[in-house]
Amino acid sequence: MALSKRLLASAKYLKGFDYLADCGTDHAYLPIYAVEKGLVNKAIASDNKLGPLSNAKTNIINSGLLMNIQTKYADGLRYLNKNIDVVSILGMGGRLITEILKKANKQYLKRLVLGPNSEPKILRQYLMENNLNIIDEEIVEENDKYYQIIVCEPGNMELTELELEFGPVILKKNTGEFKNCINKLIDNLKQALPKINNDSEAEKLGARIKTLEEVISWIQ
Repeated sequence: MALSKRLLASAKYLKGFDYLADCGTDHAYLPIYAVEKGLVNKAIASDNKLGPLSNAKTNIINSGLLMNIQTKYADGLRYLNKNIDVVSILGMGGRLITEILKKANKQYLKRLVLGPNSEPKILRQYLMENNLNIIDEEIVEENDKYYQIIVCEPGNMELTELELEFGPVILKKNTGEFKNCINKLIDNLKQALPKINNDSEAEKLGARIKTLEEVISWIQ
C-alpha cells in the first residue's frame, strides 16, 4: 500500500508502541501500514462517518489484518482505554483536534501524533496548557500544500508566540520546506494586499507580512 508523504512522515513516529488509535481514519491506510510494517501490534481505525468506515473495513479485510485492526464508529476518542498507548489524528483543523483531545481520557497515552491542517497555534496552546510536550515536528510538502506534523508525549513545555504558530522543533530544524512554506505565505499575502479596501484590514495584513519576513530573516 502506497502512503502519501504526510502519512509516511507520520507513520515513523508510531514505531515501538503497541496499540494505535487512528482517529478520523478515512480508508485506514495508516493503521494498515503501521501493523503491516510492525510499527504497532494492534490498531483501532475510527471515524464518525459510516461511508469512510465501510471503506476502511474493506481495506482491512483485503489486507488480511482483521484480527489486528478493528473499526469503530465514533466521534472523537471517547473510546480510549488503558491498552491504547499511541494516538494519531491527522488531516483535521487544529481547533477540531483540540476539541477531540479535550473530551478524551489521555491518562494512558504515551505518545500523540497530530497533523493539523489549519490553526496549529490553537493546538500547541492546548498542548502547552495540558502537560503535553512536543518532542518532534515536521513540515511536509504534498500536492503544493504544506502540512505540519506534531509529535508529543506527557511533559511540560513553555512556548513563545513564534513557537506556538510555527513549532519549536520546526523552527530549530529550519528546513527548506519550512522556508518555502513561509515564502509562499508571504507571496500570497502580498498578492491579496492591493485588493483590500478596508484600511484596518490592510494594516493587519501588512503587519502579518512584516512578521513573516522577520521569521525568514531570523531563520536564514
